[in-house]
Amino acid sequence: MPHVPVNDYPWQGDFPDTPNWSENFLLAGQDPKSGVGFWMHCGRWRKDLEMFRETVVVRLPDGTVASSRAIGNANSAKDGPGGPHYAIRIVEPGAKLTYRYNGGIRRVPSLGMKDALVAEGPRTPMKIALTFESNADVWDLHKVGGTQDFLPAGHIEQIGRVTGTIQVGDEVYEIDTIANRDHSLGPRDNKDLLNHQWHQGYFENGISFLLFDAMTRGDGKVAFSEAAVYEGDKLFPARLELPWRCDDAAKDHDPVSFRLHYENGALDIQTTEYQTDSYLSLTSPNDQYVGVYSTEGKPTLVLAEQSVGLLLNGSVRGYGCFERTINGHIEPES
Repeated sequence: MPHVPVNDYPWQGDFPDTPNWSENFLLAGQDPKSGVGFWMHCGRWRKDLEMFRETVVVRLPDGTVASSRAIGNANSAKDGPGGPHYAIRIVEPGAKLTYRYNGGIRRVPSLGMKDALVAEGPRTPMKIALTFESNADVWDLHKVGGTQDFLPAGHIEQIGRVTGTIQVGDEVYEIDTIANRDHSLGPRDNKDLLNHQWHQGYFENGISFLLFDAMTRGDGKVAFSEAAVYEGDKLFPARLELPWRCDDAAKDHDPVSFRLHYENGALDIQTTEYQTDSYLSLTSPNDQYVGVYSTEGKPTLVLAEQSVGLLLNGSVRGYGCFERTINGHIEPES
């Protein structure tokens, strides 16, 4: 697969004449002190690439989820993408970005998101002001772009410290945590996605990890299984042993264990608890919805975003976020 270079800035100039071409920016993490998890996505809308589809999901410690999905480009600029309420700005490439949201959201119980799309109804104000800062190595995933259709040809990720505030109604949460951001571009179609695991974790001893594993629907085989270990800011390529992939959304709180091998040894990682959950769903070729739409007579593919407690090598405590698609029907979007 040819290398598709990705920098931090949004695509400039004419868009490629490529079916299902897309560009996406994401910040995902959790703050164990405040009990808040966040998944803040901004991607070009395939029906008009000048516009961005923002999907902002905040998992709150009381078991509710603050969420919004909107499409537009009011906050789009050369130094960062943006939709109607959400703006990302690249302050210093590879080192500092800001994330701002100011709009009205729906606040719903997380479990209800598994059963239906989040419907229109009463709204609550939400304001987000977060800063991402990092000296960490960037993880480049372009080599897996040609192995399937749902992950774009260009894809970079980076861990860093996220600080700031998230305010939902009158509740203000102070955020100071390590989290992960990404930027991807290239053609994207979800129709052959069977399941994927996109996990991140951070431990008290300064070890962190990122992993991305996926299976395709057509052949039921693992399309790629990639991982990276960080010692502080230094990245080491890693090999992933993942013995179990969730294939039933009712089992999304079952314990998960896996092993990472890298040049300085092996890391055995396991979940100790699931703290907060949120649920989304995907359509084909490339759209996402807050909550899970129903399909008659068959389960829908669930996109689960979860804050987890972790344990490293049986003794070192940590935290992280698990993103998983769990086997089911993907609706084509007409």
